[in-house]
Amino acid sequence: MSSIVQNLKALGGVKLSILALTFAGTLGAVLFGLGAVMAPTYAALYSELSPASASRIVSSLEQAGFRVRVSPDGSLVSVPQEDIPRARMVLADSGLPTDGMPGWELFDGANGMGMNTFLQKVTRLRALEGELARSIQTINGIEAARVHLVLPEREAFARHRPEPSASVIISAGSGGAIGRRQGAAIRALVASAVPDLVPQRVTVLSANGETILGDDADGAGESALHSRQSEIEDRIARKITDILNARVGVGNARVEVNVDLSTVRQVTRSERFDPEGQVVRSTETREQTSRDQQPGGPEVGTAGNLPPFDAGVVAGSGAVAESQVTGETINYEIASTLTETVAEPGAIQRISVAALVDGVYSEGEDEALVYAERDEAELERLAQLIRAAIGFDAARGDMVSVDSLQFVTVSHELDGPVGGGFGQLVQTYLPSVLRGVFALILVVAVLAFGVRPVVRMLLEAPQPNAQIGADGADPVAIADGGAQVQQLPQGDPSTLGQPGMVLGPGATTMDGTVQIAAVQGGVSRQAIESAGGLVTERPELATQAVQNWLSKPA
Repeated sequence: MSSIVQNLKALGGVKLSILALTFAGTLGAVLFGLGAVMAPTYAALYSELSPASASRIVSSLEQAGFRVRVSPDGSLVSVPQEDIPRARMVLADSGLPTDGMPGWELFDGANGMGMNTFLQKVTRLRALEGELARSIQTINGIEAARVHLVLPEREAFARHRPEPSASVIISAGSGGAIGRRQGAAIRALVASAVPDLVPQRVTVLSANGETILGDDADGAGESALHSRQSEIEDRIARKITDILNARVGVGNARVEVNVDLSTVRQVTRSERFDPEGQVVRSTETREQTSRDQQPGGPEVGTAGNLPPFDAGVVAGSGAVAESQVTGETINYEIASTLTETVAEPGAIQRISVAALVDGVYSEGEDEALVYAERDEAELERLAQLIRAAIGFDAARGDMVSVDSLQFVTVSHELDGPVGGGFGQLVQTYLPSVLRGVFALILVVAVLAFGVRPVVRMLLEAPQPNAQIGADGADPVAIADGGAQVQQLPQGDPSTLGQPGMVLGPGATTMDGTVQIAAVQGGVSRQAIESAGGLVTERPELATQAVQNWLSKPA
């Protein structure tokens, strides 16, 4: 320790200042590198938060001792990845985050003594709306929901009570769409939860301003048609994509579906007669008999002028005519079919499918991937599968087109999916890896080029040197640089001129001087080498000096 203190004192003020600055910079670089290496990786705890919810979450986490980061817009709260489970438990214990609007917990802290009837009704309405919104958000594909209830009261002396109504605004998740099926489920949920509310009085809207289900029972408005069209297209596209992925691989197929829906209500009536299916409906038989007798001429005389007294006796004789008519009428019923067809708006009129699949990659020379398009036979088989999946109808005008083209982004692995994999992992973790590697390189460089030379210089032990001078000896005067060597060392004079020889008990300093016990200050190495050369050139003088040293009594 004493040698270190002596060496520090010998450096001087300027060198000590430089050494102190070097040590401070080295320490700062080491601390920065260690901090970068040991810095935690933050992961998202909750996203898409309102400013009020984010403020409560951050306050609770900071009070619990967690390190928290908040995005610039205040909607994303992040904590170190290893602290996510504990942070969620702490927030759950505090009742955070709140799932949408508050529900029946509004009555938890309410004091019934200080709440009048109006406040109770308003709070009950708010609680019911919040609970319904929470229930709606549990449906798959729905990210947020708001419910507005109108529960009118019966006025005094009124015969009828106004019917309640409700409106629901829903927001789908990223890339999702709300269809009529989900809208019908939401309508049934709200109608069942509110007393005396009929489903037709519930209006369901989307966040885009489209009316999914309106006041009409069928909900066959223009916006409903668009929603139904999108739902049908998405469903058909998913079915086709699943079939193609089984053959060409995940991510190697792109499918677009266009469905034309009818927008008018059509009623078609048709009647068809079957002549082979005649049936006797009624039979009518008629029979008629008639007899006609012509009277004879009257007798001349008195008897001819008198009326006949006996009907059976006819005066004179005439011609008699008799006739008989028989007829039959048969009525037949012809079999007929009466058909009435009603086509509501939203019926599928035509389906068009366009499918694009990637080609085939094989390993060529130098392990390079060679692209080749799929043959026509394979494309035709894929088209047949698509036709079977969509219920192809040529009379309806359906179209299916399948083509093979090279994708812009391809996988470098044979028969592997496009995207994801190792490239995505590298993109995700590359910043953290580079930060750690840079910090390690910085720490190693500082330790190797900054700390190591300083420590070696401070801890270098002094080397023993030959003793110079003796009491009563005749010195050989050599002057150089203001330092005076008073006596030559004992020993072989020829060795004094060897380069690199260190004289005295001291060590060689950084400025090229040698510390000698018999000399105040340092002696230049060049002066010592000059003295060695002088002894070599004039050995007689050196011999005489040595003899004087030896003959002088101690």
